[in-house]
Amino acid sequence: MKGFFPLLGLVALASAPPVFQGDPEAARHLEEPIRAAVASTERYGAWPETPWKVHLHETVASFERATGAGPAQAAQWRGHTLHLRPWEQLKRRDLGALLRHEMVHWRLKGQGLRRWEEEARCLHAESHVRPPTRWPAVPSAALQARWDRALKKGAFAEQRWAYKAIRAWLSGRPQPAPPARTPAPEAPWRKEAMSLDETVTVVWPSERVPRHLHVNGESLRAAPGRVFRFRGAVRFGEGAPVRRLEGEVRLRAVGRGWELRWTTTPERWIAAATAGELGDDAPFEARRALASVLRQWLKGPRRHPQGEVCPLTHCAVVRGEASPETQRAVVTAPALALEPRWAFFCGSQGGHALSPRAVWGQGPEEAAQAEIVPDDPWATWSRTLTAAQVQLLKTKVRPGLKPGQKGLNLGLSGPYAVESLRLAAGRAFGWTTWPSNACEGTLQPDGSLHLQGHGWG
Repeated sequence: MKGFFPLLGLVALASAPPVFQGDPEAARHLEEPIRAAVASTERYGAWPETPWKVHLHETVASFERATGAGPAQAAQWRGHTLHLRPWEQLKRRDLGALLRHEMVHWRLKGQGLRRWEEEARCLHAESHVRPPTRWPAVPSAALQARWDRALKKGAFAEQRWAYKAIRAWLSGRPQPAPPARTPAPEAPWRKEAMSLDETVTVVWPSERVPRHLHVNGESLRAAPGRVFRFRGAVRFGEGAPVRRLEGEVRLRAVGRGWELRWTTTPERWIAAATAGELGDDAPFEARRALASVLRQWLKGPRRHPQGEVCPLTHCAVVRGEASPETQRAVVTAPALALEPRWAFFCGSQGGHALSPRAVWGQGPEEAAQAEIVPDDPWATWSRTLTAAQVQLLKTKVRPGLKPGQKGLNLGLSGPYAVESLRLAAGRAFGWTTWPSNACEGTLQPDGSLHLQGHGWG
């Protein structure tokens, strides 16, 4: 039966235990986390005697109608009621940190603090059971005013900046630059022309390119100081990491091999990377989707010092030229109105989308809706890592999570970031060993780890 009901296990928690509204079965999952959050925030202020409620919404639409909250917000107080997103979304967050944050809001209610001052205490409480003995120096009046404005009625980018700035103030880090005031895009999807004057340079490290090469019918052997340049269609023989490249190719003898640099148009790189990551036989719409993400990713900061990209999973896999059909997918792919640094792609989400914050511990906290695709082989999967593999992962990954990041305990150690464990497992045992971050893990008595998850990539 749905409606209002007391959470009986919390009766002894405070003089005014909460009343829950929503689905009672899902709400039971919150009993222990709320108990812990209330107990671990007692040093931030007295617990109000006022009756309070917790509304665990059954749908996203219901939560957003009740709160007017943005996509990054998982919880919000409205009067005496704490509204929470549906459990299926909530359980993927750092629930302890989220509830500690909200319990401090309730403790500070009516204390007359400025908006940013209250928010600073709530952010500090996410990872500390007591306030600091001494707060950092008070920021300038102008900065305080801007924080207050952003938190009260700022756009999503301004609110995100304010939270980031207050966290920086708390930890003594430099202040991040405020967001530029740019007009909102006309639509979520829009066609956008990319200048062909721009170029992308892909660099293969020398250990990936053999000392002896055949290029356009010529036999080349690496020797100190040797450099070759090619233009147009460049064909490689056996042993090379690619078969054909269109554009400018430069080979420079380095150590025991060649450094291979390919400079081409963004469209050709996007097509090559789409084929490299997905394969030319992937569904056409999947290739269009990845092409859209790669085009946006190109607009963001590069992860190599000279602005080049690598042909590995660090940037995007390139194995050579794409098929004509994949090139057509790039041409027809829509442009995204999306911040470049958070443009990422999953081959399959298996009905379980994760936000950038859950994966990396930074960025937007909200994930788009994901539906299960019929006949998707990656919709659900299970894996078991041996005890020896688990011990190796422990030597390669340090425990600890960033705010909001999805974690996993390995016995008594942890939590470890799932993203770090997945990458370490992929590098050590192969990339299908741990297909995605949307998973749960259970350590077995023999030290092995059973994983049950959804999606790939």
